[in-house]
Amino acid sequence: MTLRRASDDGNKPVAAKAKGRRGLALAGCFLLLGMLGWLDYLTGYEMSFFVFYSVPVGIAAWYVGRWPAIGVALGATVSWLLADYFGGVKYSAPFFYYWNSTIHFLAFIINAVTIAEIKEDLDRRQVLAAELESARETLRAMSALLRVCPACGKPRDHAEGHMEDEIAALARACPELADTLCADCGTNGAKAVPATPAGSSGA
Repeated sequence: MTLRRASDDGNKPVAAKAKGRRGLALAGCFLLLGMLGWLDYLTGYEMSFFVFYSVPVGIAAWYVGRWPAIGVALGATVSWLLADYFGGVKYSAPFFYYWNSTIHFLAFIINAVTIAEIKEDLDRRQVLAAELESARETLRAMSALLRVCPACGKPRDHAEGHMEDEIAALARACPELADTLCADCGTNGAKAVPATPAGSSGA
């Protein structure tokens, strides 16, 4: 049985690519806001584009994160204000201008925070599911190395020898088994545990 410890070096290119994709997604959201603001200006203030401004906000919340999505929400509010301003919207009192701006901004913020929270919850569930599966694989590997059946305690024969060494290596490689190590092995995890092979006698 061969045990391998995962290396963080292989995750660096993946993290860099993910960061690049998030940057592209954020840039695409602001580009989409500019296009929506332009279309809103062309169609006039009588046709509302409010629901379409929520699309880039939702995309940013899902693929980039909560705080970038809040920035996109602010950008959506500014785009809507500029489209209305250049479209010739007239308010009977400044109060209505500030009221509409605040309501739009709060609506975009609610969308951003809600969608980001849903995405974070799904990510947490995926991480927990992966950790659970890792723990199950560890238990299966440990059970396969036992000299007795874990269900009935009946002894069983193993073709491989030096099972003590393999169990020790498995315990060191798996964080789930860190609490099972003694004080010496827990402190000196890199040192090998001396084990007496089965069938030999100490001379």
